[in-house]
Amino acid sequence: MVVRSTIPLALLAAAVVLLVSAPAAADEPRVEPVDLKAAERKGFSQFGEDGVVEKIFEIIEPGPKFAVEFGAYDGINNSNMRNLVVNHGWKSYQIEGNKGRARQLAKNYADYPGTKTEQAWVWPGNIEVLFERAGVPKDLDFLVIDIDSNDYYVWRAIHDFRPKVVMIETNLVFPPPELMVIDFHPMNYWDQTYYIGASMQSLVNLGKKKGYELLYQMSWGPNVFFVAKEYFPLFGIEDNSPEAIYRPPPAEVFERPNANWGRNGVPWPKGKETLRWKNLVIEKKFLDDM
Repeated sequence: MVVRSTIPLALLAAAVVLLVSAPAAADEPRVEPVDLKAAERKGFSQFGEDGVVEKIFEIIEPGPKFAVEFGAYDGINNSNMRNLVVNHGWKSYQIEGNKGRARQLAKNYADYPGTKTEQAWVWPGNIEVLFERAGVPKDLDFLVIDIDSNDYYVWRAIHDFRPKVVMIETNLVFPPPELMVIDFHPMNYWDQTYYIGASMQSLVNLGKKKGYELLYQMSWGPNVFFVAKEYFPLFGIEDNSPEAIYRPPPAEVFERPNANWGRNGVPWPKGKETLRWKNLVIEKKFLDDM
């Protein structure tokens, strides 16, 4: 037996339209934007990152309370780990390439058994090996990438470890939407020019591929924060486009001749067109397709 509905088809169609068009999030409370600028506070960090990190982990509950920094210097000056370890009881793994600074780093954490330090140079090919050897948890909370050269490539190479929050330095003389990543060479280093790292737009594009959203740039300095995308709604930020987050350096930075070396039709001056490492000569190239 076939049962036919007695409800007119027009009424059924109208009901379907209402159900489909009803706002799905009408009952969801609005999240107030978190003021990370107001949270900036210097303890050991260079530009006030200590306060921002504390605020972020008030919003995101940390898991293993484990942080990693490479380019850790001596672990005190301009350190993004010291406050977490000393004042909040976190564990950490800190890597420094310079042998003298690495010895000082180890000395400064001798009384903190939850922190492992290491003298090592970091490359895309060894970063996860270093993490595994040091016992870094796959779900670490916080990662700081600060090697002043191949930062983009090292972050790109991290697959098996997924920090909740990543802080990385951006090259501020390439404002969004400019794409720029320095050409990869394993022996790249910072020669005190603007041949360093990657633009904010390039880092944002990489972050999205890895499942991260741009969260904040320090009000002074090049460090930017990314957060795993599942935590981003907790911060109530309506527009996290690079154009909205980017804070340009002082105007005089762009007026310096060296801000345009190697780009905008300006050649590298003689002696500045390459990096030299022992017998290696490394040609400098800005890549604008990444």
